[in-house]
Amino acid sequence: MKGRLSLVFLSVLIVMSLLLGACAKATEAPAATEAPAATVVATEAATEAPAAEPVTIKYWHTMSDAESAKLDEVIAAFEAANPGIMVEATRYAYGDFKTALLTAIAGGDVPDTARMDIAWVSEFASQGALMQLDGAMPDFDTIAASVFPGPLATNKWDGHYYGLPQNTNTQVLVYNKASFEAAGIANPPATIEEFVADACKLTDTAKGTYGYAQGGTYFWAPAPLFYAMGGKIVDEGITTATGYVNSAESVAAFTMMKDLYDKGCMSPNLLGGGIATDAGQGTGIYAMIIDGPWMVDIYKANYPDLDYAFAPIPAGANGTSSVVGGEDVVILDGSANKEAAQKWVSYLMSVDSQKALAQVGVVPTIASLTGDADLPAYFGVFMEQLKTAQARVPSPKWSDMDTAINNAYQRILKGEQTAQAALDQAATEIDALLAK
Repeated sequence: MKGRLSLVFLSVLIVMSLLLGACAKATEAPAATEAPAATVVATEAATEAPAAEPVTIKYWHTMSDAESAKLDEVIAAFEAANPGIMVEATRYAYGDFKTALLTAIAGGDVPDTARMDIAWVSEFASQGALMQLDGAMPDFDTIAASVFPGPLATNKWDGHYYGLPQNTNTQVLVYNKASFEAAGIANPPATIEEFVADACKLTDTAKGTYGYAQGGTYFWAPAPLFYAMGGKIVDEGITTATGYVNSAESVAAFTMMKDLYDKGCMSPNLLGGGIATDAGQGTGIYAMIIDGPWMVDIYKANYPDLDYAFAPIPAGANGTSSVVGGEDVVILDGSANKEAAQKWVSYLMSVDSQKALAQVGVVPTIASLTGDADLPAYFGVFMEQLKTAQARVPSPKWSDMDTAINNAYQRILKGEQTAQAALDQAATEIDALLAK
């Protein structure tokens, strides 16, 4: 009995020993539940986001040879900073560009972005062809605050902005320094009154020379003097021309130009024929013209010995002003790559991009670059002028408005109507356009 109890006791000890061993293994780290190294790697790879598909942004423009070459450098810099986004630039002749855009829109195969004439933005926006940028583009407000107000205004239609001013220009006074010296005039005119006096003092009918020459009667030509004298075409809301294009200030501006014309102090070339303004100034026939920064290259190529200089548009009662030109960058509403397109637009509006294109004569729109040492020295007067330069009416009806003003100006010069009567008629015509 005692032996049997010992055997039972021994059996119990063996069983307990086995159970304790099992419990000890159970309390160790659960190696069986750990994933093998290969499994961990596979799991991590499975949770990584798939690589984004490369995006190609189509960008259409009408740049010159030199501008296009510089654009290639800008594109390369953008692509390096934005892996996975490529820019495919297509260049058009200016005369073909609008038709190409309209055809693309009609066919539903549009470029993602385009650099278009500032006068076209409101027209394309009114057709629903452009993406609204304010309230949609993340850095729109920051960019808009950094640019000259005149160029920015060219992108506004029906209370919203449909583009940004990629590059700009304006007109300033261009004067022949030798002509001024010969007439005993030390400095360019600073006021409208001085401008009128100098234009007549610089005229010599015996020699067939004129103190001032204007490029034509379409609004771009008289616009700087018109704006400097306080003239306006329509109200801020673009609802009426009456009381604006025929206001006392507007009438005074066209009356001043009519008086210069009648006195022979302004060349009659603006009604057609005669010598073009660049050729006339280049050969000493015209002492003063009003024109843009492209005159530097024109005179360098055709009249390298001409001693000329730029100056602000003579000031009226409220200071100097001029007219805005240039191109805006837009995103087409039919683009399938709007997010990437916005990055490209933002880069075109960056200091790096704007300074790069300035090397080939493209005037930046970023106001803080005025006087920048890296820009051509002659940009200074144009960028100062841009601080007060004004946009022509941003409306899809602008072309017809321009025609109404053009016709009125011709009637004034020919003596068919007084300035007041001609501009009253223009106001009526423009009001009819706005009512449609």
